[in-house]
Formats: sequence, C-alpha cells, structure tokens
Amino acid sequence: MGEIFSKILQQVCEWNWAEIVKVIVSIWVATVATIALKTWKRQSKAQKQIDFMDAITDSVHEFIDSLAAPIEMVNYIKLGIESYKDMPNIDTKIENPEALAYIQKRGKEDSKRLYEYLKACSPSLIRIRSLSVKGQVLGLKNYKDCYNACRMLTWQHDRIQALCYMIGSENLYWKNPKVQESLSKVLLLDSEEIKKGVEEQHVNFLAFVKENYEKIYT
Repeated sequence: MGEIFSKILQQVCEWNWAEIVKVIVSIWVATVATIALKTWKRQSKAQKQIDFMDAITDSVHEFIDSLAAPIEMVNYIKLGIESYKDMPNIDTKIENPEALAYIQKRGKEDSKRLYEYLKACSPSLIRIRSLSVKGQVLGLKNYKDCYNACRMLTWQHDRIQALCYMIGSENLYWKNPKVQESLSKVLLLDSEEIKKGVEEQHVNFLAFVKENYEKIYT
C-alpha cells in the first residue's frame, strides 16, 4: 500500500505544475471576462433604455405644454364660427355657411395665429416621432403602449393643423363636395375632446415609463 502511494506521489511531483497553474489561471480569467462582458452588456442596455425614456419623457411633456395654446385657439375659432350663425346675408344655400362667413372675414388672420402656436410644437413633435421609431429596438416592456400613446398625441397636433390650413384657405372652391367634406370634418374638432384625448394618452405614456423604470431599478 505504501509503495502504491509512493508511486502516485512521485507521479504527481513529476507533473508540470507551472503549466497547470497557467491553464487554471487562463480558465479563471476567461470566466471572469465572460461574466464582466455579460454584466457590461446588461448595464449598457439598461443605460440606453434609461437615456431613451428620459429623452422621450422630456419631449412628451414639452409637447403637451406647447400644445395647450393651439388647443385654446381651437376653442376661440369655434366660438368665432358660432358667432356668425345668426348673421344676416350669409349664404344658407351652401353647407357650413357660418364657417364660410368666418373664413372670409377672419380666417386668414386666425390661421396665422394658430400656425405660430403650432410652430412652437414642432421641435418636440419631431423628437417624439423620431424617438418613438428608435425605441422599438431597445427591448422595452410593452413598448407598443408607448408607441401608440405618442402616435395619438401627435395625431391631435395634425388635426389642429388641418383646421389651421382650412380656415386660412379662403380661395378654395367651397361648392366642391370634397372641400365641403374636409371642412365638415375639421369643424368637428372640439377643444375639450382634444384635451381629454391628450390627458388619456399622457396617462398611458406615464404608465409605460413607470413600468420600465421599475423593471430596470429593481
């Protein structure tokens, strides 16, 4: 038994321990490097998600703030149109006669005012549209909720923009059925309905942001 143990010990002593240590160290270094790389990738992904959500949240808040003036202008325009309803000498043989009377008298002036308000929305509007497309590749949870909220927010801007164009176009051929159809559509705009829509999408957007911040930080 002692002889066998002696032979085993002799063989062990003959091993190239320097090479064995090198192999062990190499395996350990590779393992640590792999773990470090995976950790870095996770941290890098999380940081990109955080940066994105910070940027798009700032843009959404800025956009909503800047949209307040155009929404109020919509209300002002609708009241202006209503004021022509009982005016004498308006052409009642055509659809939306009070709107046409308003457009002929005040349309261009109010359109310019509304355009200036809408122009103030442009920087944040452009950022939201750009960021909402880029965000699709970041692996955020329920990203469709963010994308849809941003799409609906910017849609409200586009609806107001259509009104701005229509009331400023006094030389359109108003007897054209398609022109009248477009006019009837923009006249359906209601400032309170727009506010409600903006508030709803803001809530949806904030719910998405909260959910993803909590996922990253917990």
